[in-house]
Amino acid sequence: MALWHWHHVLPKRRSTKVKVFLLAVLLLAVIVYILKVNQGGHSVTDHVEISWAEAEKCPACFGDTCELLHRGHFRKVHSDKPLKKGPVSIGNVDGTTAIAKALGEEEVWQRYDRYICRMASRPAKCNSSESFILETMLVTDAALKLGWLREAWRISHKEKSTLSVCLSARFLHEVKQLYVESESAEVDSVGRAFLSTSLLLNEEAVLLRYFTTKSTTLWPFPKFYGACGRVIVVEHAGGTLDTFMDSPWEVRADIAVQLLQLIGTLLEKDPDWVLFFVDVSLQNFAVDSRGWVRLIDLDDVMVIDRRAVVTHEEQAEMCNEQCYMDFQQKLFSDQYHCKDILKYTPMMYASICARLLSNLHKHPERRKWGETSEESEEQNVGDKGLLHDPPIEIMGPLEGALGQCVQETEPGGRLNAVLTLQRILKMT
Repeated sequence: MALWHWHHVLPKRRSTKVKVFLLAVLLLAVIVYILKVNQGGHSVTDHVEISWAEAEKCPACFGDTCELLHRGHFRKVHSDKPLKKGPVSIGNVDGTTAIAKALGEEEVWQRYDRYICRMASRPAKCNSSESFILETMLVTDAALKLGWLREAWRISHKEKSTLSVCLSARFLHEVKQLYVESESAEVDSVGRAFLSTSLLLNEEAVLLRYFTTKSTTLWPFPKFYGACGRVIVVEHAGGTLDTFMDSPWEVRADIAVQLLQLIGTLLEKDPDWVLFFVDVSLQNFAVDSRGWVRLIDLDDVMVIDRRAVVTHEEQAEMCNEQCYMDFQQKLFSDQYHCKDILKYTPMMYASICARLLSNLHKHPERRKWGETSEESEEQNVGDKGLLHDPPIEIMGPLEGALGQCVQETEPGGRLNAVLTLQRILKMT
């Protein structure tokens, strides 16, 4: 009886000891892994100082994917001055150089914070570093209505935002799906806070996220990786055009061709949207390591819903600088004019030809071509123009095509000039 008992018990005890041993080994392995992560990760996470991203202001921010900054060893590139619009840090995302970019001046954010405090249910105790935005209407459906958004620019800005001018309900719905997983404000109030903040502070965060992560069209924009606090993380798109002003002719000619092709992409590439921008400067475009031209500043980009506008098959009338300036003024005063915007979108070609490509020594009046306000900020359009000093054999035809691109003399003359320009430049 005893022999039978130990014959069956001993294997069970051995099995229990083996299990205990294996469990101990597993626990030891976990402990070693955690220690290694903490030691190795200490330099990756704890020692990466990202207070400049102001993540503590979330969810009144662009997003909370701050692990991008930790993993990518992002380092601040500016001094201790207040956060300004533009790149503030450089790092790495999945082996690609990326930048953390601020999208709003300090004054703009301060106005936004004050608005949140006024609207919160406990304004006397309001601290923008806490989640008081979740107690405001900014996380409700009312804040995502077209009528409200078209007037909400006054919360933080002194001038109307460009995106809101011709914003359509369909595009707003598409964007909402990126940020909001549930239709219930109670369930996904943080996502709504991110979306409202992005729409009200600087739409570039929304546009880059949508057009480089959701749209099926290949757009000439830097890739959007995420957002941490009050900065966004995007692909580093290279040097701006002013750094290429003294490059060899072949390089400048190729950049000019790509700029014209970029406009064609914005106008024709996507079946749903036309993109239209009114701000043209050398700082708005960059050339990456492959030599590709990108639009890197989307502050002044309108998204036009093809279903909401009138299609004009042929250009029946000429339109030049004064015509374009008059339309811009009407457009920003009454969104009713959005339906006719496709008549004027080719004027982007004229802006590029006048302000970036022309010989500005010879045509200094083109430096401020198309500006509607005398008080507008001084734009960096260079002092020469990208197509300065062309080969002598193409100088005449090139000057003629540029002139027709800027100031057409017959209906359709500008679009024909763009084709001529591309043909001339590709031959050199």
